[in-house]
Amino acid sequence: MLSQSNVPHPGNLAAVIVTFNRLDKLKETIAKTLDNAFYRIVVVNNASTDDTAGWLDSLSDPRLLVIHSETNLGGAGGFNLGFAHVAEDLPDADWLVCFDDDAYPESNVVDTFNTLSIPEDVGSLAGAVYLPDGQTISEMNRPSNNPFWHFGEFLGTAGKGRMGFHVSDDAYRSETPLDVDTSSFVGCFIRLANIRKGKIGLPRSELFIYADDIIYVLDSRRAGFRHWFVPTMRFRHDCETLINQQDVYHPLWKVYYTYRNRLELFRIASGWFFPLVLLIKVPKFFLTYRHYEVSERRKFLEITRQAVKDGLRRDFSRRHSEVVSLANLEEGR
Repeated sequence: MLSQSNVPHPGNLAAVIVTFNRLDKLKETIAKTLDNAFYRIVVVNNASTDDTAGWLDSLSDPRLLVIHSETNLGGAGGFNLGFAHVAEDLPDADWLVCFDDDAYPESNVVDTFNTLSIPEDVGSLAGAVYLPDGQTISEMNRPSNNPFWHFGEFLGTAGKGRMGFHVSDDAYRSETPLDVDTSSFVGCFIRLANIRKGKIGLPRSELFIYADDIIYVLDSRRAGFRHWFVPTMRFRHDCETLINQQDVYHPLWKVYYTYRNRLELFRIASGWFFPLVLLIKVPKFFLTYRHYEVSERRKFLEITRQAVKDGLRRDFSRRHSEVVSLANLEEGR
């Protein structure tokens, strides 16, 4: 555990939200976000085809800035665009916090942020993310340590599974920040000076969706900056469909991004252990076919083959329309 040092608070906090065709959820997200005293709120509309654009344009709060993308850039591309806008066009913003259109901050997040004293070597923060009931931890957003950077955690995974290197439930009940290695983009705070000075980059838009957030925070850690888990900054994420943690994705085109990007994540996280990780993880990718309908399995295996091929070659050039065509499905999210 870490104590908060007596370093002056850094300044204005902006929010970045990426949305695509989830207007009902977005309305709640915007309402909850506006309830907080954010300096600015940047919403990236990822070429939504529902009524999102018109509804966003009807809002009049002066803190709200809307960017309408001409194409669907995915979550990674949307956050890339939003981060760049804040870093380049909002010079008075000192930090940003990002989250999806189905997530939102609780009412006191900015107030809690304003009480923190954040050392200069802390480049990012992770809030505590719960399901909509406000009591159940959102497992997909549980921060973690990289087991390949911490031998004790690496050994712990043998007997504890993912809890050998993920933040414990006790840490969520604490009021003290905790050093971790990575977290999701739901409730992730970034020190903007590190982007502006070129010490870290922007989210990797070529990843489109999945693992872009974990990779981004790991890259910040590799650049020498600490990442704090701050349990008193609470967010909620409406992701009940993922509670069971089953590795099944629909539409099937999501399988491609899942496995291609995981290979990039494993490469970054594991370093010299990457060949060993491949031997363990890649067979598990293909064995997931058992969880799909019989009619889907052949297509799943072909998409997974392409994902592994591109991931091993670090080829991120495949356009989203090509990925969708692998599954013979119309574009969705």
